Amino acid sequence: MKIVIIGAGSMAFTPALLAGFSADRRYAGIELGLVDVNEQALDVVDRLARRVSDEFDLHWRVEASTERRDVLAGADVVTAAIGVGGLDAWAMDVEVPARYGFVQPVGDTSGSGGLGRALRHIPVLVGIGRDMGDLCPQATLYNFSNPLTVNTQAVNALTDVQCIGLCIGPDLTWNHLCRAIGVNKARTSAVIGGINHCHWILDLRIDGEDAFPLLSAALEEMAGRPQAMDRLKTRYAALADRSQEPFRGLQPVCTTLYRRLGFYPGPGDGHVVEFYPQFMGHRLAGRGSVNGSALQSCRTTYPKLWSKMVDMADGRIPIDEQTFGEELAWEHTQLLGILVSQQDNLGEVFWVNIPNQGYIHNLPDGVVLEVPARVDAGGLHPYALGDLPLSVLPALAHKVSSLELIIEAAMEGSRRKAVQAFLNDPYCTDLDAGARMVNELIDGELAYLPRFR
Repeated sequence: MKIVIIGAGSMAFTPALLAGFSADRRYAGIELGLVDVNEQALDVVDRLARRVSDEFDLHWRVEASTERRDVLAGADVVTAAIGVGGLDAWAMDVEVPARYGFVQPVGDTSGSGGLGRALRHIPVLVGIGRDMGDLCPQATLYNFSNPLTVNTQAVNALTDVQCIGLCIGPDLTWNHLCRAIGVNKARTSAVIGGINHCHWILDLRIDGEDAFPLLSAALEEMAGRPQAMDRLKTRYAALADRSQEPFRGLQPVCTTLYRRLGFYPGPGDGHVVEFYPQFMGHRLAGRGSVNGSALQSCRTTYPKLWSKMVDMADGRIPIDEQTFGEELAWEHTQLLGILVSQQDNLGEVFWVNIPNQGYIHNLPDGVVLEVPARVDAGGLHPYALGDLPLSVLPALAHKVSSLELIIEAAMEGSRRKAVQAFLNDPYCTDLDAGARMVNELIDGELAYLPRFR
């Protein structure tokens, strides 16, 4: 098997992915291709991979290059976790719009920040897909690069390779609700679907019984009103071992949407609020400054991850479970699970981002959706969820209607289409300010936008 990791210098992704491969002997003897345009980061991860191979007696054949075409030939699996422009470009994605009043906690999916990142990433990912069509046409591209929805749609629409977007968000939301209720996840089942970073828990059950009344009671309890939960404790046997410590992870935006719309969104306020920016003025006001909060978190954590990766590559710290694999409960775990489920014909279920082919009836075919899929030796078998509830449909329908326009803007280098895409975004409350903001953002990021020069 040959696996190629594009964006291999990712500090959060690559070390833990290597850890996952090193823990499974089926990956002994694989060809491992590493690609990154940052020569320093590529050198570090190259040395790290070779050290892992030596210490675990894996006999990996490691090849590293700044040019992806050097290593793509014959690949079976390709991953992409790119960040064109790095943290500097992300900073512009949130700081330029903020000057016009467009506040974003994350800025990597929807709104102005999602647009900026899409303009940078789409041409690169489409180029990767086209190179794969030449050099490894049977390989699947697993994309982790945000904005996941439009990036994945662009590759599927403009290349001949299969591109699957992966995000751990649905599992995070399911886990969150189990903790909020105080029930073992193994006793629950969930139906989850929508689009990336705005999926919905459409059905939640405990021991086969509707758990939404219990979820409502748990959310009331967190708000200081425990009476409903007290009444339900005798009805649900699964609550017998419920912790006496109150759950502190209330998500006020997601909770409000659940109460008003009848279904629970995820994967958390920071992402969901960017699909409902009308909340930004008051719901998050009590949290202090939220603009660019995800970026600031990364500015704190990335240097530590980089230092750790360098120390591992140089042999200054041991490669063990604590120092190497502690990030294993993150995005790449889905990839590891999918590969094993396919190779061993397990039929396990994962959430994937793929073009709609009747999986959600009241969203257009061809747009990328986040839906459950069973994976076995025959590949991916998505579940059809039917119609989404009408209460949650408008925000998603509005978002997916602009994806083709964003793709055209990115591929053509069209400022006019980029402006049009943002003017139709719910974030844009002032058309003139929105147009000026988009042009200023493009001007600031021209170094990463060759098609706009």
